[in-house]
Amino acid sequence: RPDAMSHIGIAREVGALLHKQIKIPKFRLRESTESIRKYASVVVKDRINCPRYTARVVKGIKVSSSPAWLQSFLQSIGIRPINNVVDVTNYVLWEIGQPLHAFDYDKLEGGKIVVKCADEGEKFLTLDGKERILSSETLMICDGSRSVAAAGVMGGINSEISEATTNILIESAYFKAQSIRRTSRMLGLSTDASQHFERGTDPNITAWAAERAACLIQETCGGEILR
Repeated sequence: RPDAMSHIGIAREVGALLHKQIKIPKFRLRESTESIRKYASVVVKDRINCPRYTARVVKGIKVSSSPAWLQSFLQSIGIRPINNVVDVTNYVLWEIGQPLHAFDYDKLEGGKIVVKCADEGEKFLTLDGKERILSSETLMICDGSRSVAAAGVMGGINSEISEATTNILIESAYFKAQSIRRTSRMLGLSTDASQHFERGTDPNITAWAAERAACLIQETCGGEILR
C-alpha cells in the first residue's frame, strides 16, 4: 500500500486505530522577495504521464555533511547519509511518501525544466555511472537542451549535486504509476523513488513536500527560498 510507505502514512493508520488525530509537522516557509519566475520555468509536454510538476529554487546554499540528527534518522532506517541536500530529500520521502529530486540549478540550461519522452535510442548517463539506452516511451526530465533525469527513477550525472553546488531546483512531481513501472523495468533500475511511484503517490502532497524540503534545506544548508 503506497499510503503506508511513510512515517506519516503509518501514523495515520495508528491514529485511526486509536481514534486520535495525526499531527502533521509544522514549518514556516521564509521566502525571499525575489520570484522564481525570473529563474526557472516548467513545461510539461506529457500531461498524461506527468499530471503535476512542482518546483522550488533555493539560492546560496552550502553543501556539506548533514547535522547529526538528520544522519541519525536516515541511518535508523538503513539509509546512508550523502550530503545535506540529498539527505533532506530522502528524509522527506520517508516522512510523507513523496519522492523528491534536487538538481544543481546552474547545470540546467536556461533554468528550464521540460517533461517529455526520450528520443528512441537516446543514451543517458544515470547517477550510478551507467549509460542507459532509452526508448520513446521513457518519460524524461530535460532542461533547455538535454535530458537530466529519468522521471521518477534516477537523476543524471550531468545535473547532480556536488560540493560546488550553490543553487538548487527541487522537483516534487506526480508521475503515472504505469509509466514509472515501464521505465524501471526497461532500465533494470529499481530505486526508493520508483518503488513509491510504481505503487501510486498522492498528487495532493507535491507542493507540501517541496516546501518542507526547501525549509529543511534552508535550515541545514542556508540560502534563500525564491518566492
